[in-house]
Amino acid sequence: MKIGFFGTPEVAARCLAGLAGEHEIRFVVTAPDKEAGRNLHIRYCPAKKEALRIGLSVLQPGSLKEPGFFEAILKYDADIFVVVAYGNLIPRFVFDHPPLKTVNLHPSLLPKYRGAAPIQWALIHGETETGITVQLINEKLDAGDIIVQEVVPLDADQTSADLWEVIYSKGPHLLNRAITGLASGHLRPVPQDESRATYCGKIDRAIAMIDWGKSSREIHNLVRGLNPKPVAFTMFRGEQIKIWKTVPADGDLPKGAGEGAIVRHQKKRLLAETGSGFLEILSIQPANRKVMDGLSFINGYRITESDRFG
Repeated sequence: MKIGFFGTPEVAARCLAGLAGEHEIRFVVTAPDKEAGRNLHIRYCPAKKEALRIGLSVLQPGSLKEPGFFEAILKYDADIFVVVAYGNLIPRFVFDHPPLKTVNLHPSLLPKYRGAAPIQWALIHGETETGITVQLINEKLDAGDIIVQEVVPLDADQTSADLWEVIYSKGPHLLNRAITGLASGHLRPVPQDESRATYCGKIDRAIAMIDWGKSSREIHNLVRGLNPKPVAFTMFRGEQIKIWKTVPADGDLPKGAGEGAIVRHQKKRLLAETGSGFLEILSIQPANRKVMDGLSFINGYRITESDRFG
């Protein structure tokens, strides 16, 4: 198949690489380059880096409605457009143009978790499974007809980083199934059940800040859902501190001293009291410091009985 590809971050680069081995990628559309670092060097997004490595044509319009953009992609004569985390809305005159229309990879079991951060929210809510969906694009957010889906089971300690690795490995294969199935007529898109639709918003600072009044399991789910980005945080001695890895604590635990109270348990375990139970902190990052384990934090900061998070 002749494919026009739209995508920007790492997941897009991985899917582009996978599809390039099976199909003819006619062009790649990515977000414009950004300046980064102290010296404001131009930084290419992962999808552009991969496209250039393969030797593909790259287009980077500020808007898909820019004069000349649509005419530019017409000359590539693509059979289908593929979208993976492009980052901008695609107008109908673009997504309706190819003979096989435009498909999108979404990392949830649609219609559940439509929106910006489905992987993070599935983990934050403690789901036992999520999935990947390839759908046709329409003008409503993640509401297009479903072509293929695959369930991804989740365990209690999986992080967003872990789950993204699953998406990286499965995404290209699922897109290939959808593309070849549409082309052959073996797959028929199925409308989503709107009555089952749920939506998830972006992760902001208020969501990432740990509420020690919640249960140890709820806080653990928040921590793993926000690892590696933006990372759950709390306050300690007046400074923001990031919590990277935790586990709900068990065994012979101390008596309660209040939400957020810090406990040096059995001389080497860093525990924090929550609204229900204790949470063991395995990886923590003080402001302007590297990530460290719980014992290093205890020793480095000389934790006392009066110390607490929050």
